[in-house]
Amino acid sequence: MQIQCECGAFRAQLLNFPRNTPGRLACYCDDCQTFAHCLNRADLLDAAGGTEVIPVYPAEIRIDAGREVLKCLRLSPDGLYRWYASCCNTPVANVRPGFPWAGLVHRVFTVTDPSYLDRTLGAVKSRIMGRYAKGTPPSGTAEKIDFKGFMTVMPFIIKGVLAGKGKRSPFFAEDDKTPIVPPIVLSLAERNAIRQRLGF
Repeated sequence: MQIQCECGAFRAQLLNFPRNTPGRLACYCDDCQTFAHCLNRADLLDAAGGTEVIPVYPAEIRIDAGREVLKCLRLSPDGLYRWYASCCNTPVANVRPGFPWAGLVHRVFTVTDPSYLDRTLGAVKSRIMGRYAKGTPPSGTAEKIDFKGFMTVMPFIIKGVLAGKGKRSPFFAEDDKTPIVPPIVLSLAERNAIRQRLGF
């Protein structure tokens, strides 16, 4: 399975997809919304401000082209490593070093085939952090993280931990800790300015 940014400069292959994924998830948290607005990509949020992600294992991502356009943004010094393609500001993945989770933003799947996720994975399985949603989120959205959301992802994470799928990530060096490019870390003032604009 190939994923890519909107302009096609960044391309990667997903091994064992769609077998090794818990499916489509949506997060309405303030950080995900802040990230999208920081990239000027609010167009990728749903009507209530949700970001759709499809988790895969970092060890099962192979970058084929465009490593040089990858950039990393952190909303705080201890925040997620949020990767995007700087050529067209397409968000790519949210990761942590050594953790068996790469939350790929839906756009990298749908840029060449808008119906791909519907046909392959079906509907969104879990929606979380609805407390930050704009207006009324879709029915079934949890205020924070509910039991359904927990049970949707835990088998995937446990399997990944046991199989060492958080290692050998293409976003980190061989030590599984050092990002392949130095992250841009927002200052508190920069982050708060975006959050205030969003009403958080």
